[in-house]
Amino acid sequence: MAEMLISGVVQKLADIAGNLIAKEGSRLSELKENIVWIGDEMRCVKSFLEDADEVESESRGLADFIRSIWDLAYDLEDIVDAYFPKLSPLRRNDWKGRLGWFLRAKTVRDFAVEIEEIRRRVEDINRRRQTYQVQDASGPAGREVWDPRRTFPHIGEVNVVGMDEHIEELVAEVSDEDLEHRVISITGMAGLGKTTLAKKVYNFVRQRFRCSAWIYVSQQPNPNELLHDIARQVGLTREKCRHNLVGNLFKILSQKRYVIVIDDIWQIDPWNDLKNGIPVNSINGSRIIITSRYKYIGVQIGGQHFLHELQPLDQEKSKELFFKMVTAAPQDDDEDGDSSQLENIGKKIIKRCGGVPLAIVVIAGLLLSRERNIHAWKGVLKSIGKDEDQCSKIFALSYKDLPLMLKQCFLYFGLFPEDHKICTFQLINLWAAEGFIHGSGGRAVEDVGQDYLNHLVGRNLIQVVERRFNGTIRFCRVHDILQDLCIRKAREVNFFNTLNDVASCADCLAPRRVTTFFQSDAGNYASPNYQTPKLRAFLCFDYLTSDSGKQVKLCLRSFKSLRVLIIWHYSPQIALMNEIAKLIQLSHLLLGGHIVELPYAISNLKNLLTLDLRGCLEVIIPDVIWKMKQLRHILLPFECRAPSVCGVKLDGHRGHPFEVSLPELQTFFGLPVKIFEANWLNKLDSLRRLKAYFTTEHIIEVLSSANSLSQRLEELHLSSLYHTKYTYMAQGLFTEFRSTLDLSKYVSLGKLLLCRSRMVDFPRHDKLPTCLTELILEYTMLEMDPMVTLKKLPRLKILILGFQSYFGKKMVCSGEADSFPQLKVLKIDAFNLEEFVAEEEAMPKLKNFTLTHCIPRMRVPDRIRNKIMIAPVIIENTLVAEGAPGYPCDP
Repeated sequence: MAEMLISGVVQKLADIAGNLIAKEGSRLSELKENIVWIGDEMRCVKSFLEDADEVESESRGLADFIRSIWDLAYDLEDIVDAYFPKLSPLRRNDWKGRLGWFLRAKTVRDFAVEIEEIRRRVEDINRRRQTYQVQDASGPAGREVWDPRRTFPHIGEVNVVGMDEHIEELVAEVSDEDLEHRVISITGMAGLGKTTLAKKVYNFVRQRFRCSAWIYVSQQPNPNELLHDIARQVGLTREKCRHNLVGNLFKILSQKRYVIVIDDIWQIDPWNDLKNGIPVNSINGSRIIITSRYKYIGVQIGGQHFLHELQPLDQEKSKELFFKMVTAAPQDDDEDGDSSQLENIGKKIIKRCGGVPLAIVVIAGLLLSRERNIHAWKGVLKSIGKDEDQCSKIFALSYKDLPLMLKQCFLYFGLFPEDHKICTFQLINLWAAEGFIHGSGGRAVEDVGQDYLNHLVGRNLIQVVERRFNGTIRFCRVHDILQDLCIRKAREVNFFNTLNDVASCADCLAPRRVTTFFQSDAGNYASPNYQTPKLRAFLCFDYLTSDSGKQVKLCLRSFKSLRVLIIWHYSPQIALMNEIAKLIQLSHLLLGGHIVELPYAISNLKNLLTLDLRGCLEVIIPDVIWKMKQLRHILLPFECRAPSVCGVKLDGHRGHPFEVSLPELQTFFGLPVKIFEANWLNKLDSLRRLKAYFTTEHIIEVLSSANSLSQRLEELHLSSLYHTKYTYMAQGLFTEFRSTLDLSKYVSLGKLLLCRSRMVDFPRHDKLPTCLTELILEYTMLEMDPMVTLKKLPRLKILILGFQSYFGKKMVCSGEADSFPQLKVLKIDAFNLEEFVAEEEAMPKLKNFTLTHCIPRMRVPDRIRNKIMIAPVIIENTLVAEGAPGYPCDP
């Protein structure tokens, strides 16, 4: 991974040299000579690192040596970041230009001193290379050139080999008619598939209960957040969550038959806290399913009778799972009789896995990334070693086998809390901010990030939690075994540290990235004892208290190289923006707080790509934001306004035209209508995702005009939420539009959400994009049956008619050949719907049909009737529930 970092540094140095020499000729020839020398030497170091990586497991003495290479690469990066802005060619010939020449002469001298020090260290590296006598290598056996766009046929399949009996028995125990409350425990060592088994059972039985919930506990749980999560899933209102959460949750669950999964519980204390809000003595047939690595936890919580202890797979089941994975992709005909030899090698590999399913699927993912031949498979077997039960070595080998550019991306998963549901939109933005991914061949950096993500999924190193309408990954998660691997590898090369590491380890004097999950940790870290001028990323996944916020504010002054900053809900008394505006390397900024006022100096952040302020209660935005050309993602809260002096707004109409320049903007959430003119939308040529909280008639007209964003827009959310100041709660008021929405020109629009936007004339099917895949309507108060229009959309796969979307009493899906030809998911929440009719040929591909708030008379074919599920009523509006502390959700 340091190889990629060094390559990036060398490229930057080459750019500096080329730019300066082209502008200023021979005056800086010595500087160019030094830079070229460093480039040549770094390429040699890169080759050495590739070789050393192959023998690292066999030569323990190389560990410190590899660490020194990392330190060199980091220091090179720091030098380039520090001097690059100061070495730009001068353009002025007046006295300011001459002063600039004088100041830069000193910079050049300082730069030369730094280069000489690097030269000395590189020479020392070459000397030590001879000492270790590392030979050139062509790479691991069988490794092929990585194609980032390669697909894997097995992705998305949940492998449950060897679990059929467990599934059948658990389903019976969870769904039988016994009214006695029951806790069912699934225990076993890490990697045996406890969560996979629980998920299979949960998805199979949940429709038989009035409400359901799934929570992840992990090693350092927050019981209050877990109770909030359960409350949200079972339909408890926000008001009742804020006042007496435990009592109200206990009351609502006492009145319903529920099933709740408590996944990955490590200690008994969290259970003692949770059961204060979960009735465990009810006589209504409710069920709780827990998973834990420890048998005694399962026995203490649920007793011995309903304990299911998973064991490693036997040889036959291991073989079945392994060959199911490695033969997922079609192979060429085997004319040389290699199949039997490959099977024999495969059996030896299986033996090393010790019957652990996670190890089997990970090693299978590694083999799928290589040529299917004897040489490649033997190379993998040799790398694992000869002993059985080599699971940890298998996981380490899978990391080691990753292409260079993917290692940094994989290690980044270790920065998130355990069992965290990671938003891939944010993850890819973080990769981009760190410089791990770049646009290529005309493709946007976001698309390249999706390719990287798909490759990690294809290797079974991360798990897909949820996909978007277009098949891309929306949420993912990393298994805690693999997260431990991320943390361990990150420590070895000082890639990142937790705050506990920084506070307790003498080797963490200059951490590059720091992550914290607790309030007290952030305050402890930001003390004067830990000055970190080389810090690249600071991620705080919990609320900052007033005291810790003050300490962080002081510490920000030393974060000169910071690229990523995540601070969630700091105190309104702590104004951080003036300090943040001085972080000129900053690329990714996520803030949550009371009122955040962006200073005009925010425009100094020339590298800022992502500005995420959704977690703020109110944001004051200067007009300079609309001219920050490099911004790719702007995400704003409901309440936004312009700055003012003595009550007079400084932005807005000033009697002269205002030019918007956001040529790179991909995502725009918030669209503050009071300070952003609707006409400006036509200037956002690269926009892919647009979300307007307060849609106006003018916005409708602009979006429907001939100059619309027709080529690239993929997602459009239009809402009209009336809300009080400092409040996120919708008040039930609507906006009625006279203009007809015409989206027919949007050739890439796949997802459309309309909320609280009552339209006198709902768009006809020819006014909607033919590529529409997902449509969500909420509070649209339609009086005409929407099925008449929507059934003609040729690619519609997901249709959600949410609360108060339709006021009619009857809904009919006629049976013409073009009636919802691709629809797979239909969800209807209509409290006054009395009759639903679907003719025989309608919705031929329907897989999921959910009804909420109503159980109408049904006249439907049996194939549709068998898909119907009655869901619990969820009161909370999903549009205003943006996320949890630490990271807003990707809508």
